[in-house]
Amino acid sequence: MKIIAHRGDSANHPENTQASWESAYAAGADAVEVDIRFSSDGVGVCAHDANLQRLFGRSERPQDLSFAELQTLRNGEGARILPLAEVLQYPSDGRTVLLDLKDETPRGLDLLWQSIEENVPPDARHLVIAGCHSLEAVRFLAERGGVVILGFIQQSDAGPDFVAAGASIIRLWECDVVAERVAPLKDLGVAIWVTAGEGTTGRLVGDASPEGLLKLQAAGVDGVLVNDVTAAFAALEANA
Repeated sequence: MKIIAHRGDSANHPENTQASWESAYAAGADAVEVDIRFSSDGVGVCAHDANLQRLFGRSERPQDLSFAELQTLRNGEGARILPLAEVLQYPSDGRTVLLDLKDETPRGLDLLWQSIEENVPPDARHLVIAGCHSLEAVRFLAERGGVVILGFIQQSDAGPDFVAAGASIIRLWECDVVAERVAPLKDLGVAIWVTAGEGTTGRLVGDASPEGLLKLQAAGVDGVLVNDVTAAFAALEANA
């Protein structure tokens, strides 16, 4: 079962930062997950939230400020918002990144593809996984080719449509990993990735428990997004 670092090694470093990415890869993560939005002047940035309140105490949204303005912000740990171009350097070094697309408007998709073309050589684009929430985004990227497409689905009956559109990975929440949901998706020939925590687990998004990880592994899950990469590997190795 692959271990994907949710917002990087976010249990030990500020989320969506170079420190979190480097720590995750050093700990053996198979990929890092990064949230992508765009500034008002069209620069891709690594930011999860719809606004800047939680991390920076600002009411604006990332798309309300220019990239230069966003660069002036520091969170409580002194970290700043990084450009998409920075995380897109990893595929050229043979490392996989999962981009959670938070802006799937036509403009956002055009800007995303432009950044991929500018920063990732064609022979390394298979190490870019585009996490799509809409069929429109899946189709857009499938038409261009080269990248792997992951579909974030909320209902299992959406799986066939996402696969038909071009997704080769389907992501579920941990609490949705039950036989009646996983088996039909497996029958489609796709990989199943899961985000640990949230839902009915009683844990925050990305927080994994040893018991939960073992259940996911036993259910045939192919990858799991976690906040603490080292702890996840330790839990799996302890029960190998």
